[in-house]
Amino acid sequence: AVKAGYANDHTFSKILENPSHHSNFAVQDGLIYTRNRAGDSVVCVPRTLYNQRALPELVIDRAHTALGHLGSQRTSEYIRRWFWF
Repeated sequence: AVKAGYANDHTFSKILENPSHHSNFAVQDGLIYTRNRAGDSVVCVPRTLYNQRALPELVIDRAHTALGHLGSQRTSEYIRRWFWF
């Protein structure tokens, strides 16, 4: 869903068209990566639908559930370790 969704995302489709013009991003095995504030490589999640839900919404929902409903601040911190929207 992530790889297919890049084609429908305005920003990420441009990165895939010409990765060398977007130095803050890297494309590897069809996935787009960037670095978070800690300097770690994170997967870019496109704004696209998956099973009629927005993919970023699904990531947020799954993270919130995995953390045991610890609240928005901790969920946001957790997500930013692994993903970029």
